[in-house]
Amino acid sequence: MRVNIDEIKEAGLRMAWDLPQRTIDEMVAGNRTPFRAGAPLHVEASLARAERRILVEVHAAASLRCECVRCLAPISLDVPVDFELTLVPEDAYESDPRSAKDDTKAAVAGSFGADGIDEEVYRGKEIDLDPYLREQIVLAVPGYPVCKESCKGLCTVCGGNLNERECGCVRRVPDPRLAGLAKFKQQ
Repeated sequence: MRVNIDEIKEAGLRMAWDLPQRTIDEMVAGNRTPFRAGAPLHVEASLARAERRILVEVHAAASLRCECVRCLAPISLDVPVDFELTLVPEDAYESDPRSAKDDTKAAVAGSFGADGIDEEVYRGKEIDLDPYLREQIVLAVPGYPVCKESCKGLCTVCGGNLNERECGCVRRVPDPRLAGLAKFKQQ
């Protein structure tokens, strides 16, 4: 969703829009767990101006489908996507003393300071909120989605779902370094 900065008046600007399932699928593509959109994403945003800075607050809940990584059962997830962000014009960011580099200090790990962690730079008169929304969705999806925390997964021998029934397979794999000891009989 593109927003013209001139549309943000003193009272702020409230917006709501829906992202189609195909767009959400493109946003989460490339994740190691193949997520798919379960429904269009309804997004609500409020934008306010503080001089030349734009304060953005976004609320949404993505409905995603995937497979449990333990038992491969299909699961549905509701992923909350709520974030706040301050957008700073590029020319103001470069002239901000907090963003200026001090060559007298030693190098610090990281690409930004703690005081600018919720700030992003924008150019021109138009802001595209979709890249920020995509970033937050990707950060919010679980890296290891399971159908339930107590999921037992699949049997490594027969492939049966251990949540449905115990298969009876011997899944204990002996240590190959100790295989020679199996020949000895205990007395």
